[in-house]
Amino acid sequence: YYAIINGVNKRGEKMINWVYVVILGLAVGFLSAMFDWPFVVSISIILVFALCSIGYMFYIAYASTNFAKIRKYIVKHKKDPVMNYIHTLEVGTKEQEIEAMEKIIAHYKQPVIKNTYEMNRAIRLDDFERAQYYADQLMDNQNGPYGKALIAAVAGNREEANSYSLKSEWMKYGIEAQLALTERNLEAFDHFARQSVEAAKGLQRYSLYYSFKKAKLEFEMESK
Repeated sequence: YYAIINGVNKRGEKMINWVYVVILGLAVGFLSAMFDWPFVVSISIILVFALCSIGYMFYIAYASTNFAKIRKYIVKHKKDPVMNYIHTLEVGTKEQEIEAMEKIIAHYKQPVIKNTYEMNRAIRLDDFERAQYYADQLMDNQNGPYGKALIAAVAGNREEANSYSLKSEWMKYGIEAQLALTERNLEAFDHFARQSVEAAKGLQRYSLYYSFKKAKLEFEMESK
């Protein structure tokens, strides 16, 4: 099980601290009145701040490889259901992960997000029939084929797992990692898990790292 992160707010409104924007607006308004700035200058300052905040959000979500910065951002915004889920991947139990996914499913209305986390949840619960159902709903999205390949990999069906067309390199390596784990080859698992993490960026990179770490720990505990 290697989490597919979906549901990051692409418009950025939940990831911007609007209290800061309001405070900035008041401060700019005060300075504007004091120094008699043109209205367009005041608005431009506020817009630049908002755009920089959105740009930073996108950088953390999709481009950063700095775990310290990503973690700081996640913790700061963990009231958001997706951020809370990613944080739980690192520090929570399996039961807490499932609970965090259920909060995402209840919160978001978009079918892709709901179906992705329904599929994630079903895979985590080893309910593969249900996971297949939600993967079928996602076949026009890269999450569907990945989910199906992952289910096949858990079952040890290498031929089927490799039959799906996966666009993302981290997904391809992730499937190989799961196949290695199913085949009880920890050396190969470590190799492909590392390759998968290195191929991803932002929140996906962070979530993969802790998903792989937890998968190995659970495997070792079950093998005792």
